[in-house]
Amino acid sequence: MNIHIRGPVEFEKILNHSCETAIETTRARMAVQQLLDTQESSQHLTKQLRKYIEMADKMLAFLSQHHTQPLVEHPLFEWSVNDAIILTPCWRIETILPRFALAVALQHAGHGHVADESFKDAAHAFQEQHKLHLECASKLLLWKWKLSHLNHDVLQHKWHVSQADICKGMADLCMLATGIQKQTASKAMFTVSQRALRHFARSLATWPTTQAKDLMNVSEAMRYYYSSDILWSDGQYGQSIYQLETWDARHVEFGPFQSLKTELGKIPFLAQERRHTNDGAYFDAVAAPEPMAATDQLIHTPESTDIPHPSASPAWDAADEATSTPSECSDSQ
Repeated sequence: MNIHIRGPVEFEKILNHSCETAIETTRARMAVQQLLDTQESSQHLTKQLRKYIEMADKMLAFLSQHHTQPLVEHPLFEWSVNDAIILTPCWRIETILPRFALAVALQHAGHGHVADESFKDAAHAFQEQHKLHLECASKLLLWKWKLSHLNHDVLQHKWHVSQADICKGMADLCMLATGIQKQTASKAMFTVSQRALRHFARSLATWPTTQAKDLMNVSEAMRYYYSSDILWSDGQYGQSIYQLETWDARHVEFGPFQSLKTELGKIPFLAQERRHTNDGAYFDAVAAPEPMAATDQLIHTPESTDIPHPSASPAWDAADEATSTPSECSDSQ
């Protein structure tokens, strides 16, 4: 984690009025500074970051309540993120960068859980990371006078909104990975993959990043994969083969989700098998099926709405089946 506190701040020497938590807040900040420098224990760092975030919030609330009373001196808060120095007298930085540091720690933890196939724990980490990015975005809306030298990604409202969508999409991919383990129905898996696609597409539209683009490709490939299964089950054999051969998994970057890579690695054999079956029994022409929902349509679709697969019968509600999947997934670990 390339995030560091560069300069000490002693809150008890800054306030000229009584603040019972000033010394404790100083100590909490020093503990975070040491752990960020040494990287000794990710669990201890996470614990100390949570503590400092809580105390920094209280400190800012205390200052708001006593805004008419002058400070003994005006502090300068100095951090570095990816070797870029962030130096400002604005107290809000102490409620934003610690949250960002905790979000990064949770991201690393989530990736580790995915590698261990502990998808429930990974999803929990990504969901908490999502919440932290939204909190950062909310606090940045209140900081309206940033100078040009503070034009860093981590201090931009839209960047955090984009990262929050990536976190939700990552949680969806964890659900997909769990669904693969449990052999969940293809219609539910299609819906979950489309939810992931929606989140990564929103992220890319809000703040373009390579990560969002790569993960959008992963979720789109999974959507086509399960669309093929749905079409095959509905007797639309040629269209199923067309969907299955649309994406070449060899050109997709899967990040930590090797189980998804393994699943899509089955495509060449499955396509060959389906072509053999179709040529010997069904003789259905290989052609493009009715288009699925486009990414721009998904971006503007409310979170509570799932667009069904084009071939789904009116009696089947994808949202209902997919909604049951998270609880099923949580029991798998």
